[in-house]
Amino acid sequence: MNRPKAVDLKTVDPCSLITPEQKTALGLSTVKAGTPLPVYGEGSKRCNQSYVDRKYIGDIHTLLNGGVDRLKKTTGESKLTALQIAGYPAYLTQRESPGSAGACEIYIDANDGQLLLVDAVAGFAEDSATLDGACERAKALAGAAGAVLATK
Repeated sequence: MNRPKAVDLKTVDPCSLITPEQKTALGLSTVKAGTPLPVYGEGSKRCNQSYVDRKYIGDIHTLLNGGVDRLKKTTGESKLTALQIAGYPAYLTQRESPGSAGACEIYIDANDGQLLLVDAVAGFAEDSATLDGACERAKALAGAAGAVLATK
């Protein structure tokens, strides 16, 4: 596994991965702690983001209950597109999100058995928001978070 740095996500606050400068550059209006999802494992954390244009929302989750092997089984390898984010191996997938144009998820392979999930959802009741737009935002957000992750 070729990572810039293996980081134990149990010790990471996902909101700390977005600096004030990145918040401005990414067009985010809020970056705040959210309610973690139990499905991502004991001790998982969540950070919610909203965009100034109000067309998209985003989340960063720490997934503590399985790495890439689990992701390939649960999502399906054929639905994952491999890419690199800030030097980390990563996987992109798109999913439907009721009431929106869809969601784009990027899973960053941060450590053995742990993933950093960065997603963006095309805004609800916002006709001009697109799945491609969600993926553009997810990639930018993941790149910013991944760069900070490598310094942890």
